[in-house]
Order: sequence, then structure tokens, then C-alpha cells
Amino acid sequence: MRFNKKEVDQQKTWLERWVFNNRLVSVLLVIILLLLTIYLLHKTSFIFEPIKALFSSVGAPVITAGIFYYLLIPSVNWAHDKFHLSKQLIVLIIFLFVALFLVLFVVYIAPIIRDNFIVFFKHWPDYYSHWSKRLQVWLSYPGLKPIKNWVLDTNNNFNKTIINWSKNYLTNGIAGVGKITRVITMIVITLITFPFILYYMLKDGDQLPRYISQFFPARTRPSLLEVLHEINKQISDYLRGQILTAVAVSIMFMIGFSIIGLPYGIWIGLLAGPLNLIPYLGSFLAMVPAIIIALFGGIHLVIAVLIVFVIEQTLESRLIHPKIMGASMNIHPITVLVILLGAGEMFGLLGVAFGIPAYAVLKVLIGRSYHWWRENSELFKG
Repeated sequence: MRFNKKEVDQQKTWLERWVFNNRLVSVLLVIILLLLTIYLLHKTSFIFEPIKALFSSVGAPVITAGIFYYLLIPSVNWAHDKFHLSKQLIVLIIFLFVALFLVLFVVYIAPIIRDNFIVFFKHWPDYYSHWSKRLQVWLSYPGLKPIKNWVLDTNNNFNKTIINWSKNYLTNGIAGVGKITRVITMIVITLITFPFILYYMLKDGDQLPRYISQFFPARTRPSLLEVLHEINKQISDYLRGQILTAVAVSIMFMIGFSIIGLPYGIWIGLLAGPLNLIPYLGSFLAMVPAIIIALFGGIHLVIAVLIVFVIEQTLESRLIHPKIMGASMNIHPITVLVILLGAGEMFGLLGVAFGIPAYAVLKVLIGRSYHWWRENSELFKG
């Protein structure tokens, strides 16, 4: 027995017409289900304690290996396709070059860094005396009298409040030696274990998506592989772009600070590279030690440092960043700042470091889910 479209529509229940086929109600139901899921996960968080403990022990080596994997895998694939060598042999060759670089670093570069630190700490009393005198000169202005009364007492010594705060800060710092010891232990364990993880990731990492897809129904595997490929591309583009940009920033700052004769300019330039991994904020943070040291050389050196900073920012924003990063991430700068502030507030330094990649992954997953919903739901038909 056949029914025409009109008869079928008449047989639809009130629930189908006003709930399941109503866009607003469907969106509200999805939001309610998500909030309910989050609430239940929060109430049953004890279930995930073993996972948290496992991640705290192996997370650092795995993340470190993942970063180096995305940096090295293009070279491994290129050598594999170009010279038809096994990936195992290519990875071993790369590891030998890295070991050679580390030996050269320890023999030639590490002593230079050590000598510079010795010179810096040797002159530290002079720096402190200079800053104390400069501070008293600044505080002698009438408009800064309230600040002077708070910072210095009647004998021009530092206020007891500041001294007590410093003592408490040092006491807390000494109490935190245990935490520092744990951090150092974790760093040592990471340096020892991540090369082994990296070796197998470079050797067999391209097989991981297909291995994961085996646990899903056959009809969903093509879509799953596309999602994994897109996530992999987003993360790799971001990490490679950020690290290459950081290297370029370090080189520009080292050249610029060397030209203007800034003391310790080479090391400040090296510091600027890792700090630049914090999008839009890293270069400004790197300028703080540069300006502090430049103040000892006079106002002309401060102006020279600011000129170097303006030139670096212009080259980075107009030439280097667009060339390296391109539009692959497709994230608006305002969105980046919001993510950095929010993730930093919730998760600290880890949030700042991994907020953007996490957002990129969530963007892919939510975008794919929404696309699947549009294709399979009657709400968007007609």
C-alpha cells in the first residue's frame, strides 16, 4: 500500500514536527546533552585519576617526541622517496647527526655560555648599585614622593614591607626546592626516554592512522582517516611554522643587537626565539631584558634597541610569518589572543603553549561534526 507525501506528513507525530525537526529545539537539546556530559565527567573525575597519573609520567617525553617528529618527518619522507632508503636507516643517520651536534655544542658552545654567565654574575653587584642610584634619582621627583615613601624609609633604605615580602618570597622558594627537584628529574627522564619514542614514531608513525581506524566500523573509516589527516596537517603546519619563525626571530635579534653593541645581545637574541613561541606576546617579553640592560648604556642604546625591535617586528609580520605560516591555520589574531588569555588562566604555561594546537584540533572535530549533522539531519533540507 502506497502513501503520498501529504499522507506521510499527516502521520508525523507532534514530537517529530515540533522537536526533532525544529532547529532551535535541536540545538538546545545538543547543548543540554553536552552540559550534562560535562557535569557527569566532573562528578566522576576520580575515574580518570589513573589516566592523569599515567599522562603526568609519560606526557612530557611523548609531547617532546611529537614536536621533534613533526620537525623531522618531512626530511625522513623526502630521503625515503628520493634515495629509496629504509626509514629505519634514515632515522639512525639523523640521530647520528644530532649526536654529533650535541658533542660539538658541549665542546665548543657550552664553555662560551658558561663564561658569559660568570662575567654577568661577576658584574651583578655593579648592576645592582647602578640601579639603586638610578632608582633614588627617579624617586627624587616631587610627583613620585608617595612611591618613594613606600619603597624607601627615612634613611633611604628599602622599606621593611618590601624586605619582609622578599624574605617570604625566598622562604617559599626554598620550600619549593622539592618541586624544582621533581622538575629537574622529569627533564632528565624526558631527555633520556624521548629519543626512543621519537625513533619509533619516525619509523612507524605513518601507520598510526590506519591502525586507529581498525577499531571503528568499516563505513566510517574513510571519514575518520580524512579527519586524522586534517588534524595532523593543522598540528604540523603550526609547529613547523612557529619553530621556524622562532629561529628567524633569534637570528634577527642576534644580528641587530650585535650591530648596536648591546651587552649580552647574542644571548638575549637566543632567548627571544623560545619566547616567540608564545604568539603575539613572545617578542615583547624578549624586549624586557634587552631594555633593562640597554638602560646601563644610556638613552641612545635604548633607542637603538627599540629600532631593532621595530625592524624585527616589521620583517616578521610582513615577510617571515606570512611566508612560513601562510593562511594554513586560518585563525584570526583576536581569536589567538583570546585563546592565549583563556588557556593561560585555566592551564597556566601549558595552556599558553598548547592552547592554539588544541583549538585547531577542536575546530576540525567540531567542523566535521557540524558538516555531518547538516548532511544527515532533516533540519537543513528543503
